[in-house]
Amino acid sequence: MRCALYLAVLGVIFTSGAAAAQERGLTAAELKRYDKVTHALIAPCCWREPIAIHRSPEALQMLEEVKELIVAGRSEEEIKAIYVGRYGARILIVPPGVEGQWLYALPVILFTLAVLLAILRLRALVKRTALHQPPVLAELLGRVRTETGNDWS
Repeated sequence: MRCALYLAVLGVIFTSGAAAAQERGLTAAELKRYDKVTHALIAPCCWREPIAIHRSPEALQMLEEVKELIVAGRSEEEIKAIYVGRYGARILIVPPGVEGQWLYALPVILFTLAVLLAILRLRALVKRTALHQPPVLAELLGRVRTETGNDWS
């Protein structure tokens, strides 16, 4: 009796897994493309996470659309082009072309410029402060030296 129960449970588990695989309708190659595309598109509700991770209604709808497009035989670039046409280049995690390179380089360039400007400003302040000795201080120092009779340079 127990053995029959275990076999029945195992049968349900294996058939449910097979049903889920058939319901998804993706081969191994299609599944790989699906994974790549869903990690390349950002959820348009908050623009923070890829649709593969995000679980908003918009992201879930996009996941379903991407699955249908892949089953229909569309390439990764065609699918991305559809969503870029709908939402703009912002929908892509990595923007195309030179724009994407500038997004990575711009913060580094701005930080470097800020550090260089700070160094130049500090050098100018130190130079101006070190070379500029107020005449009152020089007169006072000369008077102290003469009154004390010491020549302490």
